Amino acid sequence: EREARYMAITENELHARPLLEPEGDAKGCSFMPSAPALEALEDTELEMLHPSVRREEVVRAEPVAVVDGVLADKDGLIIRQRFYWSQVLFGFCERKTQFKVGAWTPDMPREMRDEHLLGQPLAMEVHEDSSCCCRYILHSNRELKLGVFAPTNRRNPGLQFSEGWPQDQDPILLMHRPFRCSVPCCCYLPWPQELELFDGATQETRGRVVQDWKWWNCFWPCERFMNAYDERDNHILTIYSPFLCGGNECENCCAPTCFNHVHRSFVFREQGGQARTLEEVWRANPDGYIEVHWPGWNARGLCLQNSGAENWVVKFPNQRESSSKEKILTIGAWALSNFMFWEKRSNQKR
Repeated sequence: EREARYMAITENELHARPLLEPEGDAKGCSFMPSAPALEALEDTELEMLHPSVRREEVVRAEPVAVVDGVLADKDGLIIRQRFYWSQVLFGFCERKTQFKVGAWTPDMPREMRDEHLLGQPLAMEVHEDSSCCCRYILHSNRELKLGVFAPTNRRNPGLQFSEGWPQDQDPILLMHRPFRCSVPCCCYLPWPQELELFDGATQETRGRVVQDWKWWNCFWPCERFMNAYDERDNHILTIYSPFLCGGNECENCCAPTCFNHVHRSFVFREQGGQARTLEEVWRANPDGYIEVHWPGWNARGLCLQNSGAENWVVKFPNQRESSSKEKILTIGAWALSNFMFWEKRSNQKR
């Protein structure tokens, strides 16, 4: 009776987290204070509530990987990048980018306009953290950190934007892109572009995505590759991005514009651990897609070349049947693709 009364008093202070956890059988009457409760209790209160417990003897549970649960029921993602008028009007201006993320489903239109994205409920947010010096000197080649957060503005659940890196919560997924001076030397690229992924709750490595430079890219840059590796460095995915007249049917020529609305990169699962050749990619059926969609006849669509603010659709390999590892690596491939290919603005001299 004393334990139940004490639990009721302190429950609000502990944000509805349980104070007591059963110890032993469910039929028994003995209870053990939970880990959140131990942080709030003084030593004398703890001894009074459960004399056999010592604070230093408590074994805390391992943190749960939240991102796996968030992505479990997702077939894909729709992503809307923030539009800044300052970047359109002033080429030297470089703002921290932000993205709003919703859930994609197979019954959505094949071509997603901006109004389609705005009507979807918010699932996640992506915020950038980078230094002003890196942004203004290196532009799209800058070192940065991207955090994937649960929605921060519950009052506005749509794909609208809020300012800054959220200070009151931790990301569920963290992506770090180091600076790489990717200048080819005699058909060889010494420092390819790379992005590392970490679990936001456990801080454990979840994988990395690396640019796969081919020797012939110096002469034919219209077909680009990236490889995605898991935490044990096993090759999991290959991402193939044709540009202009690259690919079998030049399907990405002039995309994404009013002439060709969707640019598609293709995601392939790797079974044997070996990188696919160009001929294999042409013959194989893709398992997933990373698409850039033209926003339509609006400010975002008309100023796309100067704003660098794209709309994306990410379709996971085999959609909902893919593992959380494949989904996380596909998100990493989307992020690296954005900064490698799509953050370059026409009003910036290079």
